[in-house]
Amino acid sequence: MDMTISGSGQIAAGEYDRVRTSGSGRLNGLVRCSSFHSSGSVNGEEIECKNAFVTSGSSRFSKSVRAESLSTSGSFACGGDITVKKGMGCSGSSESGGNIKCGTLIASGSFSARGDIEAETVKIDGKVKCDGLLNAEEITIKFKSGSKIRNIGGSKIVIYGHSNPEKRVRLPLFSSLMKKGGGDSLCVEESIEGDSIALEGVAAQRVSGRVVAIGEGCEIEMVQYSETLEVSPDAKVGRTEKI
Repeated sequence: MDMTISGSGQIAAGEYDRVRTSGSGRLNGLVRCSSFHSSGSVNGEEIECKNAFVTSGSSRFSKSVRAESLSTSGSFACGGDITVKKGMGCSGSSESGGNIKCGTLIASGSFSARGDIEAETVKIDGKVKCDGLLNAEEITIKFKSGSKIRNIGGSKIVIYGHSNPEKRVRLPLFSSLMKKGGGDSLCVEESIEGDSIALEGVAAQRVSGRVVAIGEGCEIEMVQYSETLEVSPDAKVGRTEKI
């Protein structure tokens, strides 16, 4: 059975086929459905979608969101965990009160998680905050001021800022790992660990990798590397160690 809200209405807990809301909608309890599409304003508790979860406007869920794929634009907030089997795409303001687990994460605007973020590929353009571990095979972050992450782990990690992308004179390794960069600063409260790592404008206690490029604007207390290290003269590195 399909459920549709047009204007203002509520949907009770239960199992449905397609659920659509436009205007102002409220979902009570756990809603299970084949797909969910919302435009306008929607508030709910917990939702499970076999297929796509799509919202535009304002959407808030106090507990968990689970879906095959997820796409949000505008303002999206989830009080608990977000679990997406395939792609998760967010533009605007997005926040999770728990952990995020997905296949691919592509986000622009403001993106935050109070727990861990786990994915195969992460691409973030904007302000990012993660109170736990951001872990993925490939991580690309083009950050804006005020970004903060506790720990980062992955295979290929490239982090750089927004401003003055064309005026940098980059280290050869950094140039080979990314296309554009420049910017303010991103704070990594503890460590960054990966295989190939290229950083600009990053402050961290420890960076550890096989191939590491520390670009300008970085402030790193300890850099550990096993193969290659490049450090910009405009970076501050407390100590280096070949492991």
